[in-house]
Amino acid sequence: MTKILICLLLLNFQNLKAQSLKWFEGSLVLSSCEVLVGEIAFQPQHDLILFQIGSSRMVYPAFRLKSLYLFDNEANINRRYVSLRERSNARTSFHLYEVVTTGQVEVLRRMKVNSLSTSNSELNYNYFIKYNDAMVPLKKFGRKIFPKLISSSDGKLDDYVSTHNLHKYNMANAIQIIEHYNRLVKSPETLASNSDFDK
Repeated sequence: MTKILICLLLLNFQNLKAQSLKWFEGSLVLSSCEVLVGEIAFQPQHDLILFQIGSSRMVYPAFRLKSLYLFDNEANINRRYVSLRERSNARTSFHLYEVVTTGQVEVLRRMKVNSLSTSNSELNYNYFIKYNDAMVPLKKFGRKIFPKLISSSDGKLDDYVSTHNLHKYNMANAIQIIEHYNRLVKSPETLASNSDFDK
């Protein structure tokens, strides 16, 4: 079944070659930890990478990747993507997520499968928080993650949220709170050690 799915995805990706693909300079880290440097093209919804070195082209599905890095000339930023395994009942699949915020608490995003646009508009993505190896939708930040961060920040995060009038249920504010928390935990003396995250 997996081979059939990969073949279908590869055929679908070959059809993309007829369209104008956007190429980026970057590197892949394979699941074997091998690093490849070259040009990368992909459509985020397909979880497939088209990789080119000179005249040689290869297609890498998400399960063969650990991460990839590319430079987006248009936005003038480096982008990083990670491949994460998801289990649903007896089925396992791998998907590519863009890393928005790094640190002890990460914010990741994945383009919506039904998105008709390939633009980087925030509305085209689903956002997630990765904390203590658990993935939680960003919209659940206020209820599931925020109390854990507050309890482990010795009052410093609460002060920051109050001073800047941030709302834990606002997605943009939630990302700002997470970024500040990650800055706080970089200095171990400023925070008590974090308690385990209850899933």
